[in-house]
Amino acid sequence: MWMRMQLICKGIIVFSIFMVSTLQAEEIQKNDLWKMRAEMSFVDTAGNTDVQTISGKLEIKREEFVNRYFFTGKILEVRERERETSNKISSEARWERNITERMFTLFTAGYIKDIFSGYEYRFSVGPGIGYTFINAEGHRLQWLISSIYYYDKFSAGKDSDDYLTGKTTIKYEWKILENLKFKETLDSFISFKNTDKYFVDSEAAVEVKINKSVSIGINYSVNYQNISPASEIEHTDITFLTTLIIDF
Repeated sequence: MWMRMQLICKGIIVFSIFMVSTLQAEEIQKNDLWKMRAEMSFVDTAGNTDVQTISGKLEIKREEFVNRYFFTGKILEVRERERETSNKISSEARWERNITERMFTLFTAGYIKDIFSGYEYRFSVGPGIGYTFINAEGHRLQWLISSIYYYDKFSAGKDSDDYLTGKTTIKYEWKILENLKFKETLDSFISFKNTDKYFVDSEAAVEVKINKSVSIGINYSVNYQNISPASEIEHTDITFLTTLIIDF
C-alpha cells in the first residue's frame, strides 16, 4: 500500500510536468477556463525518529461567467517505524451557478476513506447556496450554507449511520504580496438526526510563488468530530505539511 501511494503521488507530479511541457500554447489560450493544480509532499526521517509521510492533492476547476466546476482529490499516508498510523483518501466534486453577481447556488458530492478516524468510507451529497461578501483586489471572502446527506460506513464501533446535516463554509483568500498568498477554509456541520453529533474542519495555507507555475506551500489542517465512531478514536486530527505546488 505504501509503495502504491508513493507511485500515485509521484504520478501526479510527473503527469503535471508532462502536461505543462506537451500542451501547445495556442490550445491553452483556446481553453484557458480550465485550471489544474497538483501538490506533493514527502517526508522521510530515520534514526531516533522513523517516520514517513506522503501526501498528494489534485485540483481541477473551470470558472465560466454563469457556471463553475470544481474537483479535488487528496491522499495522505503516514508510517511510524514501518507501522501505518494514517491513511486517508478523499475526493469532492462541486458545481456552482451564479444567480446574481455575488450570490450562487451549488451542488456537491464527496467521498472519504479514513480508517484511522473510524470510517471505512463516508459518502456525502447535497445542495446549497453561497454569497461572495468581498471580491476586491487582494481579498476574497465567501460564505456557503448547504444541506448535506451523509452515509457513514464505520471501520470501528457500530456498522453504519446516515443523516442529514446543516453545513456552513467560510472561504477567505488574502493576496499579501504579488508572490505571497494566505488561504483559509472553515467547515462546520451538525447532524439533524442527533444534534450532539457535529464536525469542524479547518484548513489554512500560505503559498509562496517561485515562478508562474511553481509554488511552495505550508498547510495546516484540523479535523474535529464531537462524537467518535469508537471510544479509542481521538476526536481531533491535525496535519502539518510543506508542499510543492504546480499550476497549469
